[in-house]
Amino acid sequence: MTYLVDTDRIASYLNGRPDAVALLSSLRHEGLAISLIIYGEIYDGIYASNDPRGKEATFLELLRRVEVIPLTRTIMKRFARI
Repeated sequence: MTYLVDTDRIASYLNGRPDAVALLSSLRHEGLAISLIIYGEIYDGIYASNDPRGKEATFLELLRRVEVIPLTRTIMKRFARI
């Protein structure tokens, strides 16, 4: 099973919140993914942060273990149904 992680959890992870770090660490063996929209939202936060280079480095490290899912019409129709 792969878990689609939302923007808030990724942002919390990047900010070192223990609950988010523990959650993503515990689920990474089952698979983690983010959508391209979340990818863009995270970069928006990175660029607005006080430490863009540090946050980006942490995000890039996380992306080694996280699949980035492209959005398609089929995926968006499924999203709408759910």
